[in-house]
Amino acid sequence: MEDRDKDVVVISLDRPQRRNSLDYDSGRRLLEAVVGAARSVDVRAIVLRGTGEAFCAGDDLAAIEGFRAGDVGVAPASADTGEAFYLKVCEELLLAPKPVIAAVRGAAIGPGVELACAADLRVGGPGTRLGCGLIHAGHVGVAAMLRRVVGPARATEIFLTGRMVEAAEASRIGLLDRIAPNDQSVTDTAITLAQQLAAGPTKAIGLFKDMRERCEGQSALYALRLQDRYHQLSHNEVADSEEGLRALRERRQPRFAGR
Repeated sequence: MEDRDKDVVVISLDRPQRRNSLDYDSGRRLLEAVVGAARSVDVRAIVLRGTGEAFCAGDDLAAIEGFRAGDVGVAPASADTGEAFYLKVCEELLLAPKPVIAAVRGAAIGPGVELACAADLRVGGPGTRLGCGLIHAGHVGVAAMLRRVVGPARATEIFLTGRMVEAAEASRIGLLDRIAPNDQSVTDTAITLAQQLAAGPTKAIGLFKDMRERCEGQSALYALRLQDRYHQLSHNEVADSEEGLRALRERRQPRFAGR
C-alpha cells in the first residue's frame, strides 16, 4: 500500500493479520512500490512502515513451510532466481538517491530488522522491539544490514542469543534514531522527519548515499580521496548548492528544489 504526502511517499507493509510477515505477493508488491518510489524524480523522501501492531515479523512461516514442501510460488522470493525480495528491497533503499525513514512500530524481526536497517534513519516507539529469531529455527541472517548499524560484535550477540532489543537499548546503540512519544505516533513522527529532509537538498543527499556505499569497506586513504571527489561533484552537479551558499551569505533559510 502506498500513500503520497506532497514530496513524501509512505509505503506500507499491509498484512496486519500476519504481523506484516512476507509471502510471495506481499514481498513482490513491496519491491515494486520501493522501486517506483526510489527511482521517481518526483519523490524526495520515502517512509517505510507496517500497518497494525508490527513493522515486519520477517518471512511468513507458512510460506516458508510451503516452499520447503515444494511450492516455490509461495515463498517471498523471485520464482526465477530464488533471490529473496527483501534483499532487493534493501538494495533499492540503500541506493535510493533520497532519504529513507523506517517507521518501526512494534516488532521488526529477521528480514524485518534488515529492512529497517537499510533505511537511512529509524523512528520507533516505546514498544518497538528489534531482533532476529532465526537461530531458533537453525537459520542464518542479519549479517548484512544489522551489522552496518550496530557493528559486527553486537550483531553477532543479537543473532546468537535470538533476543529482542527493546526501544531504550535500541536508542543507545544507534538502532533507533528517534523514539516517538507513544507507539501510535511513530508514523506521524517519521513523516514529519521525512518532510523536513524532503525540503532539503535531496540531490546532495543522494550523492552522499552513493559516496557512503562506495566508501564502505575501503581504506581511510581511499575514502578521503573519494570524499573529495564527491565534494567537487556537489559544486558541479547539485544545483541546490548555489542556493545554499547564497542563503548562507544572505543569512536566510535556503529554498531547495531537490536538484
